[in-house]
Amino acid sequence: GAGDTATPIPANEIDRASAAALEHTGQGHVSDTEVGDEESLYEVEVTLDDGSQVDVQLDADFKVVGDEHDGTEDEGPNDD
Repeated sequence: GAGDTATPIPANEIDRASAAALEHTGQGHVSDTEVGDEESLYEVEVTLDDGSQVDVQLDADFKVVGDEHDGTEDEGPNDD
């Protein structure tokens, strides 16, 4: 629906959010961001060196409040 579009983290906050997420994961690169995720104020998607992804949840002070491992980028649903 129309409400499914994600709002990216504003430019003046992206560096802090990215740094916090990368410090938490210890590797990888930021591949997506979102404000107002259902689980936290900020969500930073980090793609790790092995291709798997971690969604790092941050609060208003850029502290990690949770994370979720999503598997590899090329993983898709298995409809066999």
